[in-house]
Amino acid sequence: MPGRVKEESWDLNSNDTTAIPAGSRSDGTASKWSDIWKYQVPTGQAHILKPGHHFSAYLEDASAEVGNGTCRIKIVVRDQSEQDEKAIYGPALYVASKDFDDITKMAKLALQNDLAIEEKFFIVLQVYDDGAIDESDSYFNLETIRVRSSI
Repeated sequence: MPGRVKEESWDLNSNDTTAIPAGSRSDGTASKWSDIWKYQVPTGQAHILKPGHHFSAYLEDASAEVGNGTCRIKIVVRDQSEQDEKAIYGPALYVASKDFDDITKMAKLALQNDLAIEEKFFIVLQVYDDGAIDESDSYFNLETIRVRSSI
């Protein structure tokens, strides 16, 4: 039956070059909040973020992993005009989000309730560090629920 809604677990991550194409990736600028990865929700979809969803990131500058004590990270949701945004994680020290293996140590989103992110809205991962972040040697994973129509 057309028009049914399909809900599925889906991880947004930096390895997905279809979700985050080259034009939506950028190296970070030292001592400035920089958009590293920017994902735009496709037409006909939405994403739901829940308070218990997890997030992990690994960040490198020009030569090695960034300093844990200086680097900060946040995730924001922006409207389609990119004029309004809401932080859903952070700003927090990078060290709080770098565990990929132990679910009890992974970062959790700063949400009190479920948050629906509509089509054409953006999920943006931003970093602030005293050095420039090298996007190509960095990576992240964000747990979401994808909602779309099915046939």
